[in-house]
Amino acid sequence: MFGAPTLIGVPFFMEQFMRRSLISLTLAASLALPGVAFGQTGSAPALDAEKSLQELERDFSAVENPDPNTLFALGGIRFLRAIEKTLQLRWQHNAAIEDLDMPVLRLPVPPNLEARPFYAGLITDLFEELSRDMEKSREALSAIPEDASVALAIDLRAIWFDVNMNGQREPEEDLVVIAANTVLPRRGGADDAGMPAEMVVKFDTADAAWLSAYTHLLSGVSDLVLAYDPTGPIQTVMDSRERLAQLRGDVPPANAMDMQIGHFVDNFAMVYGALRQEPDASRTRSARQHFLAMIADNKRFWEAVARESDNDREWIPNDNQNAALGFEVPRGAGEAWLRVLQDGEDILNGRQLIPFWRINPAGGVNVRKMFEEPTGVDIVGWVQGHGLLPYLEQGPVANGESLRAFERLVSGRSPLFAVLFN
Repeated sequence: MFGAPTLIGVPFFMEQFMRRSLISLTLAASLALPGVAFGQTGSAPALDAEKSLQELERDFSAVENPDPNTLFALGGIRFLRAIEKTLQLRWQHNAAIEDLDMPVLRLPVPPNLEARPFYAGLITDLFEELSRDMEKSREALSAIPEDASVALAIDLRAIWFDVNMNGQREPEEDLVVIAANTVLPRRGGADDAGMPAEMVVKFDTADAAWLSAYTHLLSGVSDLVLAYDPTGPIQTVMDSRERLAQLRGDVPPANAMDMQIGHFVDNFAMVYGALRQEPDASRTRSARQHFLAMIADNKRFWEAVARESDNDREWIPNDNQNAALGFEVPRGAGEAWLRVLQDGEDILNGRQLIPFWRINPAGGVNVRKMFEEPTGVDIVGWVQGHGLLPYLEQGPVANGESLRAFERLVSGRSPLFAVLFN
């Protein structure tokens, strides 16, 4: 619903992160959660795959003087619990929203026959709490000492979301079932969900930076949505639909146009109404800082991965390691991805400009200015150019070659690797 600020204000390769379906995003982020057993003993409580994320968060939060493994686990649990809470809120109000290619809003939820009415502030409430929860996840991860060693053997099959809030694990709530047919490779020995019976990965020290990068991603997305608070436009559309239904009464419609495109038109009206508002500049500035922090964490991750010399059930391997889940990472993929990230950092800092069709290649859009000095969006004005004049300038223009080179290297599997690499 609210992808437009992201699409307009962020370069294409950054968009790949923010428009990834939540199925993919949740899968990638959730791999930081220990499911069955630690790879080494520590102060952590026993893990039980039947326990809910809420129970696990309670148990791990209660540990006094937690060791690095426990802190890493707590960060992952809090991240997943945050995602679960968004699913639960949507389930309570039958807010499917699955046709919108936005993180958090894309993950499907089952129907609720006893749902509460949908309300206009649901999207705002959802992202406000998500933002707070991402901070809690980072709080645990940032407490891991820089020289600490993390080693966790994790069975991904143990992760589940209590979507319907009944405290019971149900087959359709398993993470791997939700993620089937998305980013996980299919292999032999799959069960009824088409997934392997066992999916054990040993996470290590580098992955704390990897998970932290994902928390910054979702914090940045949350800030963008909240900067263009959609509550008012949503209420306007809801009120208009009710009034239109009253005017139509019991008279059968002349055609099926409303059934065919009515939902799309309503969504567009909500987006358009939200974008035209004067945004909260403190939120857009915060979003930019989160995206920069995401890139910084990602660089730390790849630097640590490059130093690894073992080869033990690796999540994301370097050129001399193997991936535990069976996917093959082309040699040099990490270095290629770092070049993509560097271009992203340059664009967010205004060192490279985004091409604009009327002045390219002489110059383009300064994305940093868009985040630092935001205005309401006039879509027609942006397409024509007069609405973008405050952000247009001469200078070096990003050519997207780093992203194209990365896509060539991974042979068309860039959606999978964009999620895995973060």
